[in-house]
Amino acid sequence: MERTGYLPCTFMDDTSRSLQARVAAILFFLHVQSRKIQEIPQSCKVLLSTIPLQRCLVYTGRMSSTFTIRDIVNEDATASVSDYGAHVLSWAPAGEQTVVWRPKAIHLKEGTAIRGGVPIIFPWFNSGFEGGHVASKKPKHGFARNSFWHYDKEGSSDALLRYTLDSSEINADILSQFVSGPNPQFHAVYTIEVGCELTMSLTVYNDGDEPLSYEEALHTYLQVGDAEQSQVCGLEGTDYLDTVLDGDPRCNQGNEPVTFQGMVDRIYYSADTLELRDPVLQRTIIVAKQGAAQTVVWNPGEQAGNAIGDLDEGEWRGFVCVEAVNNRDCAVVVPPHESHTLQQTLSVRH
Repeated sequence: MERTGYLPCTFMDDTSRSLQARVAAILFFLHVQSRKIQEIPQSCKVLLSTIPLQRCLVYTGRMSSTFTIRDIVNEDATASVSDYGAHVLSWAPAGEQTVVWRPKAIHLKEGTAIRGGVPIIFPWFNSGFEGGHVASKKPKHGFARNSFWHYDKEGSSDALLRYTLDSSEINADILSQFVSGPNPQFHAVYTIEVGCELTMSLTVYNDGDEPLSYEEALHTYLQVGDAEQSQVCGLEGTDYLDTVLDGDPRCNQGNEPVTFQGMVDRIYYSADTLELRDPVLQRTIIVAKQGAAQTVVWNPGEQAGNAIGDLDEGEWRGFVCVEAVNNRDCAVVVPPHESHTLQQTLSVRH
């Protein structure tokens, strides 16, 4: 069953330009602008409901399938989260510009990852890594970001969202690609704490009797005024794999911060707290990690950025990715009936 949609600050079925879809899009745009609930005709197949300090939009696409976006509002911050992928779409502390970046248009389609925000990368990074070599696992970056996670209403509030995903819900052919064996048994719990800081925690429990091995990342897009004027500090002197170059050679950062003149795609061997300094927006984003052995830093640069199909020309300038990661030789191995937590916390300093 295919689920599809399109969000350019509104939700629309991009396969239908019907009057109903356009009316629904306009009404939701007004909702976002005013942060007031609008009365939506049932025939538009766009439903809005409210719970205390948390609004929920359910988009109904073709064949009555749904995507749910939760709009979190409390005294310390605002955020939006998609149940599809348990995907943080945006976050801004009160009185601040958006910190977690998302593009102008978000495409919603089952089996396709959402661009921007914080995709959950699990259980392999990119096409995976096995036997000392880059593998060819599919889907790219694993299945977590392409899965409908279960929203735990009882375990959630206006400041905390809790999601779960179980291996029993994943196709056996996809599960067979785990390095640790063809029949992994696990469940994952993902919590999102929305406040003056944003803390995202992915805990994977090994429910089987054999060790569970996997790669993971919190692929965080951070909003900047101009990527080419931004710097990541705290990685000075750190070794990294440069995946832009053939053979992914191991390099050293030297004593200078990371800058973005052209494509940057690097896996740093560092778990340190980092600073993303942004002279255009006149702020520093602090990125702290726990349970991560590495940090990925990425921006596609002009040529590759403008070639990304679901981004408008020039949108690549608006973000820098700084990600808590365990991949390749730092893949996680969880003993039977134990667990591992990967955590990343964002904050802002002026």
